[in-house]
Amino acid sequence: MKVNEVTCSSVLSDTELYGLDYSVNPYVGCAHGCTYCYAVFMKRFTGHGEEWGRFVDVKTNAPKVLRKEVQNKKVGSVLLSSVTDAYQPLEKRFEITRKVLRTLEKEGFHVSILTKNDLVLRDLDILKRFDHGRLSVGFTVNFLDEKDRKLWEPGTSDIGSRIEALEKLRKEGIPTYVHVGPWLEGITDLKKIVRAVEENVYEIQVENLNTRRDRKIVETVEKGYPELTEVYRRTVKNKKDHNRKLQSNVESIRKETDVPIRLYLD
Repeated sequence: MKVNEVTCSSVLSDTELYGLDYSVNPYVGCAHGCTYCYAVFMKRFTGHGEEWGRFVDVKTNAPKVLRKEVQNKKVGSVLLSSVTDAYQPLEKRFEITRKVLRTLEKEGFHVSILTKNDLVLRDLDILKRFDHGRLSVGFTVNFLDEKDRKLWEPGTSDIGSRIEALEKLRKEGIPTYVHVGPWLEGITDLKKIVRAVEENVYEIQVENLNTRRDRKIVETVEKGYPELTEVYRRTVKNKKDHNRKLQSNVESIRKETDVPIRLYLD
């Protein structure tokens, strides 16, 4: 893993993702190394020759830049993060996200955190300062089996730790949600995931497969689930059947749970 300390000129970016106003990405790149990561398109802006998932640029001045930016921005809702994970392992050392959170809380912004790492619990002291309704914390949970997690998301926290973190956050009064994304046909057991987390979340989000990394996706399936190889070769060429199956799956599960399930299809 190549790690560089860099500076940035801006960190509070406009976004329309999930109906939010802004996103903050404290890092460029991510050490989680998720095979299906849709943010691979960011590599062409970095100047890196390393494979996506093998480098991270740390925006060391991001907290300082944010403190200036918020003075000239309308208060709104912020996603941490859109093209990186704000709580990837390097955050333990650099604490960029922690400093960013302090500013966002102080200035009255609404914050939605989405992560695959239970390191977010370190910042409970700051999270608990947010007024009611100004904060939500979500974990991506695409599998319950650690074999699947290690194959697709090798650098992330184990699934059990994420589910335990959901419960801890809920007990502290912090609204929590789960993001199932991407849904992987024949691999993601959505019904079991819903049952495992429904007592600790106000919402479950489900997203279809982004095929930007079509070669990597098919290679991973060939390695771990050879019987599904042809399914995924067809899917990366045309997602209509994939989307149809996902929609049917979600509609069926909605009948079995009281937790709202929000479906995202591109």
